[in-house]
Amino acid sequence: MACRTDREARIAGLVFAWLQIVVRSLLWLVIGVGLLVIYPFNPVDIANGGEQFTASRELVFVTGIDDLLPSGVRGVMLVGLLAALASTIDTHMNWGASYWSNDLYKRLLCQAWLQREPQNKELVFVARVSNIIVLGIALIIMTQLGSIQAAWSVSLLFGAGTGAVLVLRWLWERINVFSEIAAMLVSLIAAPILLMTVDAEWVRIAVMGGLSTLVAIGITFFSPATEHAVLDHFYQRVQPLGFWHDTALRMGDDPRMPIRRFFRELKNTILCALSLFLTLIGFGKLLVHSVDESSLWAWIALGLAAMLVPFWWRATGASPRQGSDAGPDEKRMCG
Repeated sequence: MACRTDREARIAGLVFAWLQIVVRSLLWLVIGVGLLVIYPFNPVDIANGGEQFTASRELVFVTGIDDLLPSGVRGVMLVGLLAALASTIDTHMNWGASYWSNDLYKRLLCQAWLQREPQNKELVFVARVSNIIVLGIALIIMTQLGSIQAAWSVSLLFGAGTGAVLVLRWLWERINVFSEIAAMLVSLIAAPILLMTVDAEWVRIAVMGGLSTLVAIGITFFSPATEHAVLDHFYQRVQPLGFWHDTALRMGDDPRMPIRRFFRELKNTILCALSLFLTLIGFGKLLVHSVDESSLWAWIALGLAAMLVPFWWRATGASPRQGSDAGPDEKRMCG
């Protein structure tokens, strides 16, 4: 968000991905395995304990902080946990207030349906009321959850319901606000049903993702398209890739350029992801492995990860419009 150029933003995204997925996961791996050794459990309890057993194992992290760390460090860890909680609450409260006041109340209710512009005090009031509603819903849901793992399961399920549409709105010019609302409604209706009827988490996520995506795409074809002025402004500012044929044509670009860029960036993303996860697997197996386990596969994974780096590293410093798709003027600007 603070980057000055597209190149800096691409590098920042790359740095974040490697720190978030590789470095932080390796730290968690060492700490988690260490706590399992210090606070062992009976494997029989896994099948018999259910969610209560899961909650008791989650408390091991806090137990380790209390038992193993000195007084000053315990205080720092406590402040860190409270700060993480506060930042998450603030994020969701502000996000909810913005969504309810700007996207739902202002755009849909006032501008689209009532054909009027809301006053600022109306938007502030809606934002404040939405904070109370969001917090109330969160408290109700929280009382029904027995563990953090259960909360993650619910979060992943809702994310599967809206995730595809949130990605498609960047890749397809036809996606509109009704597509997103449809995906959210499907998630709200289907999530409780799936949680009560389906045990396997991967099946729940697959069903939710497929169902919400099909409904959202279906609603897209039966709802009005976004205004050309909005799409043109977005295209000019963002230069999105994917299925933007008509908008690119209106803006004087080669209509095939966005889709060609999409496949090129998809290739770079897949190669980078393979390199990233092979690195995680390799270092993970070197840090935590069985006594009789060979380290050969770990080094093979790290070697493959290193071999893939040159294939996606060059794209990190490239402008989004740079390459064979850019015209002579654009290439001079990129240069």
